[in-house]
Amino acid sequence: MISETLVKALIAAAETNGIEPAALLAIVETETRGVTFERDGRTPQLLYERHVAWREAAKKSKRLQALFAKAGLAIPKWSRKTQYKDQGSSAARLALIARARAIDAEVANRSASWGVGQTMGFLAEELGFVDACAMVDHMTGNLAGQIDCMVRELRRSKLIDPLNRHDWVRVARVYNGAGYAANRYDVKLASAYKRWSRKLANPAARVEVAPDLSRAEIEDLQRKLRKLGYAMVGRPDGIAGRNTSAALTAFQRHEGLPMTGVYDAATRDAMRSAEPVDQAIERERATAADLAAGGDKVVKAAQAGGLLGKAKGVIGAFFLAGGAASHEGLLDTAQDGLDKVHQAKGVWESFCDLAAPLFGHPATLVAAVVLIGAGVAVWLLSRRIVNQNVADYRAGVYAGAEG
Repeated sequence: MISETLVKALIAAAETNGIEPAALLAIVETETRGVTFERDGRTPQLLYERHVAWREAAKKSKRLQALFAKAGLAIPKWSRKTQYKDQGSSAARLALIARARAIDAEVANRSASWGVGQTMGFLAEELGFVDACAMVDHMTGNLAGQIDCMVRELRRSKLIDPLNRHDWVRVARVYNGAGYAANRYDVKLASAYKRWSRKLANPAARVEVAPDLSRAEIEDLQRKLRKLGYAMVGRPDGIAGRNTSAALTAFQRHEGLPMTGVYDAATRDAMRSAEPVDQAIERERATAADLAAGGDKVVKAAQAGGLLGKAKGVIGAFFLAGGAASHEGLLDTAQDGLDKVHQAKGVWESFCDLAAPLFGHPATLVAAVVLIGAGVAVWLLSRRIVNQNVADYRAGVYAGAEG
């Protein structure tokens, strides 16, 4: 979700530089989804490219290239399997760039893309900077600097006119690279542009939930709301969306504030001294049936899965018994076994009489066992999901069905 603060800044930059605002917003959404900084609130959003580090380190010396390669920070060619293997979280990306900078800061900065527009560090000189370190410094803790670098790149690449003509293929090829089609980059740009055109035509549809807060600060706000008992905020993820707005509205209602769903100054002040709301007795005694009746889609789906698991088990058992008995009079053989039980023969002998026909048809046995095993697994997993959701609901971790 792109914050209102970023939207306003991008619109201003677009108008200043003769770019259609919705087109510029489309690039930002496609590149970073509007995430401006890493978790520290200062480092621009980054993505480290190992194959670029291989090239950039070699420009300085083979020895430096070897150091980056030995540290696992440089590879000769782009590889989907290893390229981003340790960049799945902000903490991991910060740790990775720190390791690279410890070897050579300039090579490290040249080998990553930075900021809302994911501007590559090796473009620094072409964009008017002394080096990549100067370019990254320009963006660090500075949203305007990130937008400035993105606009500089668009001008250098002569992409402003294609952007305004909505020539998404050309924009994608130049901005994203030759492999843009595999990433459907042009399609994503076109789709994002349509959405932003509609949003900008209807400003009232945009909600500024938590203005000027970083992702880490939004996550902290979500934790506070959950601690105060507003479970509808969900699990803290640093994204101020519909759930966060709903929780803020509920808090404002309880505290007697205007119900805007926005984390404004009055809401911030009230939250400092607010006491947790009491959990309703209905929540404390809630059952799976209550959640399902209330429209909880997860519980409903899990219950349906449990029924499916039971059905598989029953079918498997039927298949195990009836399937074997359908061949060569095996039903009669099974009945004979039962008769022998009634005739006080040993349990073991009776069991052998019953089981022998089944083991004579291995395909039937295997199919039945697989069905029964799958049924039990599905039933156990479904039960676990239902129980966890009920526990979370009672504890106030989440609110139940989404409105």
